Amino acid sequence: MDEVAQAEPPRKLRVCEVMAKSILNPSRISGVAFAINPYVGCQHGCVYCYGRFVSRHTGHAGEEWGSFVDVKVNAARVLQQQLRQRRKAVQGTVMLSSVTDAYQPLERRFGITRACLELLRNYQIPVSILTKSDLVLRDADLLVEFREAEVGMTIITLDERVRRVFEPGASPIDRRLAALEELAGRGLRIWAFVGSVIPYLSAPTLDELVRRLGETGVSHIFFDRLNLKGGNWPVIRRALQIAFADQFAAIQAALQPRSPYYMELREQLDDVCRHHGVESEILF
Repeated sequence: MDEVAQAEPPRKLRVCEVMAKSILNPSRISGVAFAINPYVGCQHGCVYCYGRFVSRHTGHAGEEWGSFVDVKVNAARVLQQQLRQRRKAVQGTVMLSSVTDAYQPLERRFGITRACLELLRNYQIPVSILTKSDLVLRDADLLVEFREAEVGMTIITLDERVRRVFEPGASPIDRRLAALEELAGRGLRIWAFVGSVIPYLSAPTLDELVRRLGETGVSHIFFDRLNLKGGNWPVIRRALQIAFADQFAAIQAALQPRSPYYMELREQLDDVCRHHGVESEILF
């Protein structure tokens, strides 16, 4: 068995259909008024995902992130009720999604994200999507009917080996890039999120990644450092020690509070983005 497989063994997925009391919820994310999370949990099972903190608050304490998904099967009906009752109060952008991926593989089966988008389209409420899946292309026909809609794609590297370790259930990188390009060709505003930037693993491909993202037509790129909060570090450490044991010491050192790694990387990213003519915002 190769080291990538050992770092992230196959998971048995437990899927439960649940009833949501609310689906359109206020957001604390800058520039986002509300968030819709059609699922609890995420099949993508990203090792660095901060969303795993929801496990403690949703009846999944002790379950491995990526091993469970609760499907909010009544989401569209609840959303319709909320929009009818509170339409005048729903001002600003709605994000899909903040603590799950609205286009994880189960969406092909349940179609909950699309059903919610149809309602938001009917009310012409601005939407912002952030995903790691080219499944978002399925809904391009709906998105072009919004007066305001944008799609962001998370891509942390061009190295598929790194992707398979840290984003085992997400779409391959080339498919994400192709999805961005196609969405831009449909006239949609697109952007990219390069986060988490993993020391020494993301960096080798960042110049080429910025160039390729620029070629897709992204309006801007956000960069963020590796998030060690929410119980993330033990899982990240295990993946690093198994799949990247030879680089583990250097990576761990770069993550220390007094390390200059991210400050130096910030300067490099500024230069790279200017060179490729891409607007950027560095969040570290």
